[in-house]
Parts: sequence; structure tokens; C-alpha cells
Amino acid sequence: MKRKLLSLLVLLLMAATGAVAQTEALLTTITATGKEQASYSTANVATVSFSYTAYGSSAYYANWGWWGYGWSATVNAAEGYTITKCIFYDDANRTATDSEAPFVVETTEEDKTPQVNGPPILAYTSKGIKKIEVYGYAPFNVTANEGASGEYWATYYNANATQGFTADANTKVFQAALTGSQLTMTEVANREIPAGKAVILKSSSSSITLTAATTTATLEGNQLVGTATAITNPGNAYVLNYKAATGAGFYKLSASGTIGANKAYLVSGAGAPEFFSLDGETTGVNEVRGKMEDVSGEYYDLQGRRVSQPTKGLYIVNGKKVVIK
Repeated sequence: MKRKLLSLLVLLLMAATGAVAQTEALLTTITATGKEQASYSTANVATVSFSYTAYGSSAYYANWGWWGYGWSATVNAAEGYTITKCIFYDDANRTATDSEAPFVVETTEEDKTPQVNGPPILAYTSKGIKKIEVYGYAPFNVTANEGASGEYWATYYNANATQGFTADANTKVFQAALTGSQLTMTEVANREIPAGKAVILKSSSSSITLTAATTTATLEGNQLVGTATAITNPGNAYVLNYKAATGAGFYKLSASGTIGANKAYLVSGAGAPEFFSLDGETTGVNEVRGKMEDVSGEYYDLQGRRVSQPTKGLYIVNGKKVVIK
């Protein structure tokens, strides 16, 4: 009984921990506090780079901010950050919003009125730029749970309806589908996590970094179900877990078990096995070939049932796939 309770506790923890939703937010506010520099940076989030026309010049006044003729300032994101829009404030706190890169405010040699994406904030009235609000996405981390041989696993549901993300270079991204008692995982190109999709993450680190990106993957045939909020088992749910005896896989969740926010699960019908083993070639689960007497431990079939007298075939022993000849 104690062993069963411990396994259940581990299962619930792996199902309920991990990531947070990622939405567009104010990343930083850049305030004009002095004469512009070649690269004006703030909080390692964004930089403002200045350039000039042939006869352009600029200066800083406390009441006006940055002003002058024939200068432009471009806002760029620091590594890992993604800018979606900038709001430029003039000397009277009038605003202009730029929602398309490049994010630029500029003046002409003839008119010092700040212009954003072409139109002036207020023609012949605005004198300078006092601050810039920078909106977008910061990189964030997903916590993965340790499996076998230094592998770490997690599921993640991208609840954002419009913004995709990519995982760091130490991570592989998979979609998944169930066919009978077989779980099939397919790697997603370029480590993409499209908007509104759920995926499996496999990494060499317990902390996986996700960054906003333009994604093209469609994940056709993906059967992973995502949840934006923590929920109780909706029925016949299987969650990602690792057990020493049977290895990494999707295990049946108890009726009162919970699934964490921004996590994913699979659903199988009544009479389905206790767990679905992850495919060895895709996930790195080792495969051993030999005679029964060469491999010691408890034997399980791919449906999670203990086998007391295994014959020829494929089994799971000590978290490894074993082929008995």
C-alpha cells in the first residue's frame, strides 16, 4: 500500500507542476534622461539605436525629451525577447503606437515633429520623445521532471491563441497520438510550439527555456489535450510520468488526480492499459535483446500488465524495452 501511495504522489506531482501561461506584457519603459547615446539600453531587455541624416542633429531637454531634426531611433529586443509593439510618448504625453517591426520614431530635416511609422504624433506641435513603452514576450522556463539516463520530461500547453514559441537547443519537442495500445511520438521540426497546441518536451536539463517565435508547424494528428488551468481528471486521462519499473510513459491518472495549468494529457477509452510506453527509438529508452535468463527484474507488457512467465516478445524490464528471443 505504501508503495502504491508513493507512486500516486509522484504521478500527481508530475502532472501538476511545470509552466505558466505566457502573454504579451509590458517588458520595459525607456525614459529619455539625457542626450541619446549610440546604444541606449534598459534592463537588458531592449536597446534604442540612434542614426542621423546628413544634416541631422539632436539634443535632450528635460521638458521635451529627445528632440531635433533629421534623427531616428530604432527599438530592438535583447536576445531572447520579442517585441510586439512600442508606444511612443511625446512631450505632452500624447501617444503613437507602432505594432510592426521595425519599431522606429524619427524626424525630418524640415520638421522636428516625431513621426511613428510615417505619420507625426501631432504635426508641428509635438516637440520631442519623453519615453517609450516596449511590449512583447520575455523568455520563460518550464520545469521538467527527471526520467532515466539524464533525460528530463515535461508536457506544455501553449494557451496563447496567437503567439507561438520555440524551445531551447537542449530540448526536443514532440506531438503524440494513440493507436490501440501504441503511443507514437513525432518530433516537431525547429522545436516549435504553435499557438493553442500541446506538446511533449524532452531535454538534457530540468529547466527548459521557451521564447516567442513565428511558427509554421501545424501538428496534424496530435492527440495531446492541453489545459490552461489546473483541472481534476476529466475522465480516462493519462499523464506523463516515469517509474523505475516501467520507464517513461503516459500513466492512467486516478479519478481524483489533478492536471496542472498549461500541462497536457492524453485520453483513452474504457478498458485501455494502465500506461502507454514511450517509443524507444524516439525517446532514447534503451532496448535490450537476449534470453530471459539474461535479464532480471519484473516483466511488464506494453499495456502495463505484469507478466510472470514471459515468452518470446517485447517487454519492459527496469524501465528498458527488452526483446526475448
